[in-house]
Order: sequence, then C-alpha cells, then structure tokens
Amino acid sequence: MKKKTLSGYKACRQCKYIMPQDAKQCPNCGSEDFAGQWRGMIAVIDPEKSCLAKRLGLGKPGIYALELVEE
Repeated sequence: MKKKTLSGYKACRQCKYIMPQDAKQCPNCGSEDFAGQWRGMIAVIDPEKSCLAKRLGLGKPGIYALELVEE
C-alpha cells in the first residue's frame, strides 16, 4: 500500500514545518521553498522538554515533516 501525504498541506524545504497549501511563506523560518510531498510528521509542543525535538534540531513549537519526498 502506497503511503500518502496529508492533502492540502505542504512542508518547508528548509525547516520541514508543515503549513496549508496556500501559504506564501513559511511562518517558522521565512523560506519560500516548499515540498508538496512528505512523509510522517511530529507535533512539537514544548521543544525544550522534548528529546525528539532536540535530536531533530526543532527549536519552535509546531508540526514538522519527518521526511521530504523529492518530486
């Protein structure tokens, strides 16, 4: 079975922050470079207390893609 990404959302290529398709700029890092396909996601609520967020280098709360898929 082929895995599908969440439709209507895209991920920033710089920081992997997930946002709606109609966003023009990443609210997390300001980039305008996006990936339409990605796999997996992690929700970070408190990056200071999250071991995974620290390991992935995520310093701000939000929802991030785990892997970007080359288009």
